[in-house]
Amino acid sequence: MNNLILEPEQWIEMNTVLAVLLAEDYGLGGCELQTEKDENGDERYTEEDQERFNSFYEEAKNIMYNLRLTRSDEN
Repeated sequence: MNNLILEPEQWIEMNTVLAVLLAEDYGLGGCELQTEKDENGDERYTEEDQERFNSFYEEAKNIMYNLRLTRSDEN
């Protein structure tokens, strides 16, 4: 079976979506990750939920590799 090669933008989007699904469905028991707005009006995760997201982002990356998805800019 050949690897499915994704452009970096596709990889990042898929990895992010999968990480959010994992964090919200498994890490937070169905609760959404909480966001806040900074003084410039930019929205970002709260510090605690950013840490949760980061841990699930790594897990999502491992799942994608196990599914034989690769980035076009990797070896």
